[in-house]
Amino acid sequence: MKINSNKKSQTTIFMIVGLMIIIGGVIFFYSTQNLPGQLEPEIKIVQEQVPAEFSPIRDYAAACAYSTAAEGLKIIGKQGGYISFSDSALNKEAFSITQNPTESDAVIFTKDSELKIPYWWHLKSANNCREDCKFASKRPELRSAENSIEKQLERYIDLNFKGCLNNFEPFAEQGFSITEAGKLKSDVTIGSSDVIVLVDYPLNVGMQDANAKITQYPARLPVNLDKVYDLATKISNLEIKHRYIEKHALNLLAAFSGVDSERLPPMSDMQFKFGSSTNWRKSEVKNKITGLLASYIPLFQVDGTYNYERNNFNSELKQRLYDSTIIPVANSTFKDLQAQFTYLDFWPVHFDLNCKGENCAPSSANSFFSFFGIQEYRFAYDLSFPVLVEIQDPFAFNSQGYSFNLFLEGNIRNNKPMPADFAPLERASLSESSLLCDVKTSGNVTVAVVNSANKNAVDDANVLYTVIDESCFIGSTNKEGTLKEKFPVAVGGVVNVVKDGYIGKIMEFDPELKKESSLKVDVTPLYRKKLIVRKKNVVKTQNGWQFISTAAELGQRESASVALTRVNAGNEIGFSSAAVYEGGQTEIEIAPGNYFADISLMLNERIVIPERQKCFRKGIFNEKECFTIPKIDFGEKSAQGQEIFPSGGLKLNFAVNAQDLEKYDTIVLYAVSIDFSNVPEQDRAIEDIEQISKIEEYSSTYQVALQPTFQ
Repeated sequence: MKINSNKKSQTTIFMIVGLMIIIGGVIFFYSTQNLPGQLEPEIKIVQEQVPAEFSPIRDYAAACAYSTAAEGLKIIGKQGGYISFSDSALNKEAFSITQNPTESDAVIFTKDSELKIPYWWHLKSANNCREDCKFASKRPELRSAENSIEKQLERYIDLNFKGCLNNFEPFAEQGFSITEAGKLKSDVTIGSSDVIVLVDYPLNVGMQDANAKITQYPARLPVNLDKVYDLATKISNLEIKHRYIEKHALNLLAAFSGVDSERLPPMSDMQFKFGSSTNWRKSEVKNKITGLLASYIPLFQVDGTYNYERNNFNSELKQRLYDSTIIPVANSTFKDLQAQFTYLDFWPVHFDLNCKGENCAPSSANSFFSFFGIQEYRFAYDLSFPVLVEIQDPFAFNSQGYSFNLFLEGNIRNNKPMPADFAPLERASLSESSLLCDVKTSGNVTVAVVNSANKNAVDDANVLYTVIDESCFIGSTNKEGTLKEKFPVAVGGVVNVVKDGYIGKIMEFDPELKKESSLKVDVTPLYRKKLIVRKKNVVKTQNGWQFISTAAELGQRESASVALTRVNAGNEIGFSSAAVYEGGQTEIEIAPGNYFADISLMLNERIVIPERQKCFRKGIFNEKECFTIPKIDFGEKSAQGQEIFPSGGLKLNFAVNAQDLEKYDTIVLYAVSIDFSNVPEQDRAIEDIEQISKIEEYSSTYQVALQPTFQ
């Protein structure tokens, strides 16, 4: 892939494309500015310096890493842990899927639907099996295995990442050259609270005389898939062990049966009477049962989850039925997750009842001599049916939410839960995906982590050790900010220290065989501060355009896109932050250090330069010659139909110290505003547009007046 274009875009188009890139990057920055509280093995954090003029390319690709991974994760959630059921390049597991959900490895959600959801526990044998019936699970592994969720997502990103990049067209139009310098390979790590994606895709980038190489594009997806998967596994294991779905269905059959044609046929009952007996039609019984399942399966609740609430009833029968639907996971760690159970009556069930054809009647014995009759009702139910389990994390993806679906199958034969040997579904631990962790032969290494701003100990900081392309999770610091553990012995390794709310640190470290050592790591804290953007106007006067140092608030039709890029200090992980300020309550995350601020001011107002005649004299007779400059209308439209005019911005280096961040709640940034709006239309000239291209010049000339302040 080679892209090279010398097209020169108009200033307004350039600014608008730049704005789109910045706004698109906000999602990425917001999601990746904090690495997770628990990074897992297999991810290598690489510090990469990129010149400022090429950072938008890196951020654009990183945003694609985020959006592609998010799209794949949502598909995996919808489809019970699988990215595809038909593409063997994405999913290596074989499935047998039919329109009959009780004779299938997965359930087709609706007829002719593309959505298929696998069983995490079901009867693998045919419904009519009588001996040696086999049960199975199509639950994928979370990590480690070749067809784990991690590996499937990696394959999906590898296949779709370049499509998202769209040949870097926005940058080609601006004159950048971008050339592949290596193969694309993604690395996905499902951590204890986040999903980390690292796309390795080397690129050679150039612009005029500047050149650089960009290789890695990280993304942090704020969805706790580890916890969602853990709850799904526990719900499945409780069904395998205790058969709560079957027991609930049997309770329904018992509660709604009786010697009455409006009820279900009883499993066991007897009446002493002459005359005709009570009869049922088998197909009608089946319809009643599917109706009961649709009404009562949703009553299932998981104790300790976000949507759990126990109700009390005056009726003993209702209370007994209700309490039988409470699944006792008894684990407070799931308090942020919701679990919902569903049966839809258009999902076919396997149903049989010991009737003579369609007619279901009792066994009768009548005697005309002893004046009594016996009506014996003994009905044996066979029933198999799918139950959808949906686990929701309403706080994932910054409260946009995340859902994970799976099916469990209820199986009743002869009025009893179908017998099956209990073998719990096991799951890989956090460190099983790396062989590096298997051999830790160093002496005890004491890692002490402190806050670089106030020198306080930092607890719960996660320590990883990386050698080449393999990583091992060592552990977390205690309340005193220390971790004492053995390390793998290797040469050329690095220690990664990461904690939410801090900028991560990378340090070279070579542990020695059976020799004790220590390592002190200071990490820089992040502060979430209120953000205000004010403007300093450049106004048109009789003497030309002049900079006014007095600050003013943004108008109702003005907005500012802010991107702050921290200049990496030593061996810290790169950090950037972004926000869109529209005059309301806005926050931005920032740490002590040196920054480059890139602000774009946008005015939601149509700016028009009227038609104008311009005259000049030429020739030996000084003859006057005139021509007309046509009207120029900068009525560019945004995606929302608004009129956008790039009215200013800022390009500025500045420093932030820890004392100000500790002391103040608000950071105020100042942008240069070219005050076109207050120039009467008849006084505007085409030469005035040149002011837009002088934002960097104004930022440099008046850098003292444009320095941020705190309040």
